[in-house]
Amino acid sequence: MRLLSSLEKDLCNQIIKHAGPNNFIGNIIDKHLQNVCIVVNRNNNSVSLEFTIRNNIPSREETNAIFEKLEEISMLTLQLVNLLQLLIKDGYIMMLKRSGNSQPIMRFGGCIGNMPSVPYTFSDENITKLLLEYSDKEIYSTEEFKRFCEKGHIARDEQRFIRQITITQTALVITVLALLFNIYINLFYKKNNTVTLNNLQMQSIHESIEKIYKALMFKEKKASDQKKQMQPNLK
Repeated sequence: MRLLSSLEKDLCNQIIKHAGPNNFIGNIIDKHLQNVCIVVNRNNNSVSLEFTIRNNIPSREETNAIFEKLEEISMLTLQLVNLLQLLIKDGYIMMLKRSGNSQPIMRFGGCIGNMPSVPYTFSDENITKLLLEYSDKEIYSTEEFKRFCEKGHIARDEQRFIRQITITQTALVITVLALLFNIYINLFYKKNNTVTLNNLQMQSIHESIEKIYKALMFKEKKASDQKKQMQPNLK
């Protein structure tokens, strides 16, 4: 599981919040769709946006707002469909299509039906395809996905990676402290307090610390490489 953006984390929380029957993507992103609807048309396999305006011709203010909202909704839908793909792939969620849920035209969002609107059709074929596929499916969360959200959206393999690094660092600290304690004993509690460290002893201590450090760095790099190999390459 790759690291999630703040928007993707919020979408995950919305999936958990609306968990159960009738948990569609429209419920998950509804709060992001003020005065705009996403229209999924299966008659011609298209997906479009409808921006509510006050009159038949948008004002300059409304035009500027539409352009800003268009960029926001485009990024929202892009991250949404990629997130759903990722969660399905990792077994975090399941999607179920019921016969009564599919309609030729589906509209979800916060546009006002009896007001004029400005349409915009998505040109990205991948987003259109995935919205057509996912929009009429119910989303079911697994227990693993619930734990994932409760743990701050940190995947199980990443939690294991963090624990491994913590244990390794703790072991390093204990080893260094033990080494320093041993040096202290040799310096101050040997017979007649005359024992000193010669150059070979100092070199041996330095090499021991260096070996411990290299071992730690090797484990961190190995764990990091394993983590990268597990991350999906979604486009």
